[in-house]
Amino acid sequence: MTEQKLKELLADMTLEEKVNQMSQVVGAFFNKDMDITAMGPMADKGFTPENVALSGSILGSMGAETLKKIQKDFVEQHPHHIPMLFMLDVINGFKTIFPIPLGQGATFEPELSEKCAAVAAKEAAVSGLHVTFAPMTDLVRDARWGRVMESTGEDPYLNGLFCAGMVRGFQGDDLKEPYKIASCVKHFAGYGAPTAGRDYNTVELSEHTFRDFYLPSYKAGIDAGAAMVMTSFNTVNGVPATGNKKLMRGILRDEMGFDGVLISDWAAIEEIIYHGYCADREEAAVRSAEAGVDIDMMTGIYCENLCRLVREGKISEDLIDESCMRILELKNKLGLFENPYKDADETKEKEVILCKEHRDLAREAARKSFVLLKNEEKILPLGKEKKIAWVGPYVHSRNLMGSWSFIGDAKDVTNLEEAVKAQADTTNMSFHAGSPMLGSDIRLEGFGEAMEQSTTPEEEEAMLLEAVNAAKEADVVVLAIGEDRLQSGEATSNANIRIPEIQQRLLERVSKVNENVVVVLFNGRPHAFRQQMAEAQQRHCGPAACKLGQRGIPPDGRQHHPGHHITREDAGRGQAGEVDEQLTHHTDAAAHTERPEIIHAPLSFSGARSSTRCATAGMLSFCRKVV
Repeated sequence: MTEQKLKELLADMTLEEKVNQMSQVVGAFFNKDMDITAMGPMADKGFTPENVALSGSILGSMGAETLKKIQKDFVEQHPHHIPMLFMLDVINGFKTIFPIPLGQGATFEPELSEKCAAVAAKEAAVSGLHVTFAPMTDLVRDARWGRVMESTGEDPYLNGLFCAGMVRGFQGDDLKEPYKIASCVKHFAGYGAPTAGRDYNTVELSEHTFRDFYLPSYKAGIDAGAAMVMTSFNTVNGVPATGNKKLMRGILRDEMGFDGVLISDWAAIEEIIYHGYCADREEAAVRSAEAGVDIDMMTGIYCENLCRLVREGKISEDLIDESCMRILELKNKLGLFENPYKDADETKEKEVILCKEHRDLAREAARKSFVLLKNEEKILPLGKEKKIAWVGPYVHSRNLMGSWSFIGDAKDVTNLEEAVKAQADTTNMSFHAGSPMLGSDIRLEGFGEAMEQSTTPEEEEAMLLEAVNAAKEADVVVLAIGEDRLQSGEATSNANIRIPEIQQRLLERVSKVNENVVVVLFNGRPHAFRQQMAEAQQRHCGPAACKLGQRGIPPDGRQHHPGHHITREDAGRGQAGEVDEQLTHHTDAAAHTERPEIIHAPLSFSGARSSTRCATAGMLSFCRKVV
C-alpha cells in the first residue's frame, strides 16, 4: 500500500477504530480453545467485545493454523479489513532453543547471534508471528536482578553490537521478505538498573551514567532499523518511563531518531498509577499518549478513555492519528495489507522447525558460549581410561532451556546422561542425581508453567549416599549442579545468589571423598561461589569445563574481566582453535577473581565491585539439543 493510500485509510477510519488500533489484547480473547479465565474477564481489563473486535494486535498466541484462522475471521469483520499484528516473546529461539542472551554474550560474536535470530525469526514466521519482543539490551550490573539472563553482559559497546546484530537477524533488509519478523528493542530505558536488584522497581542514575552507559545499546538497535521499541516498567529518576515525555519524545524520538512503533510493556500504563505518578486510569491514558506510547499492552486504558478524552478536548486527536499511522505503517512494511497471513504455513512449520540446520547452529552457539574458568590441576580433558562418576541433578534433567524458552518442549532436549552414552563408551562410568534440584516441597512458578517437587528426607539421604559412594570409587567426579531454569528470568529477583542449599551439601560431601571434582554450573545468572571455591581448592578440586571425546577442546566462551577495556578488535572476534562435534560443557564461578589462564579476551567492568561478577558473560547457557 502506498503512503497516500495509508493516509486515505487513516482519514476514513472512525475515532474508535483508530484508538483500538492502539490496544493490544491476548489471543485468548479470540481463540476459543484457550482458557481466557487465566487472563481475567475482558471487562475487568477495561475491554468490551467491541474493543476486542477492533484491536490492532494480539500477543501470546502462535501456530500457523491458529493465527490464520484468527486473522481471517478478524479481517472479514473489520470495517476497513485491517489485519492484526501477532506478537510474542521470541527471546533466544522459537522451538529450536539457542543459548540464553547472557550465554550468547560470552561468545563475543554478534554475527553468530544474528544468525540465531534469523533462525528464530524463520520458525516464528512460519508459525504466523509478525513481531518478537526482542532483543532486551538493558545494561545489567546487579546479579540479584532475575533478568540478568536476558542481557548480553555488562559492557555498553558489546551490548550494542549484539543488539544491532539481533535486530538485523530478525528483520533482514526488508520486513516483507520471507521469514522476517519485526524486532522490538527493550526496555526503554534503564530497566537493568533497578534499586537493590528488585524487578519493576525505581531506577536512580546520574545523567552521565544514564547517557554514557545505559542509552548507547538502545541507540545501536534503533540505528540498525528496529521497527519497535518497548517502554520499561521502572521509574527513571522519579518519573515512570511509560509516561515520561522527556524520555520517550525528547530522547527516543528527537535525539535518537526513532520513528517506529512504541509499545508499553505488559500493563505498564496502568503501573504508572501504582508508581504514584497518575491519580487514575484517565490521567495514565493522557500521560502515556502524550509521551508517544502507541500501543497499550493489555490494560484497556486507551480504549476505555481516549475517545472520550478527545471529544472532551482533553487530548488532541492529532496524537491518536500519529500513533495509529505508525501502527498502520508497520503493518504495511510487513506486507500485511497484501497478505495478512504473511509466512504462516502449516507445511513449512513441519519442515522448518527443529530442522537439522537449526539444531546444528544451536550446537555451535552453545559450544562458543561455554566458559572454562579454571583448570589449574589439569584434570581436564578427561581420559578415556578414567573411571568417571557423573553426579548432580542436572545429570538427568531435561530442564535446560532457560526461563524465556516457554515455547520449547522438554521432549526435544537431550539430557547429560543420554548425550554421554550416545558419544562415549560408558563402561567405566556411572550416573547419579545426588540430590533433587531444590529440596523438599518446593514450587516454582513461571510464565504459564510451574515446577513442583516433593521428596522425603529419607529419599534425599538415599540419593546423597548413592552419589557419595560412587564418588569414592571414581577417579574423577563430574558434578553437574546449578539453579532451576525458573529461578532466573522476569520477577525472579533474589538476594541469595548461591546454588541451592541441598546442592551445596552435595558438593561438600562429594569433595570430601574425592579430590578430583569437575564442577559444571548450569545458571541463568552469576552466582556467588566463593565459599565453595575455597573448599574445592583446599581439596585440590578444580571447577572447570569438561570435554568428553578423543581429545580436549577448549570452550570458546569468554568472560568479562575487571581492569580491561573492550576494543573493536576484541568484539566479534571468536576464539581461535578448531571445534569439533564432540560433547562440550562449561562452568562458572562468579566470585573467582583471579584471571583463569585459558580466558584471554578482556572486557571492561566497572570498578572493584566487579570482583563478585567477573563471570557475568560466561554463565552457562541453557541450550536444546547440545548435550
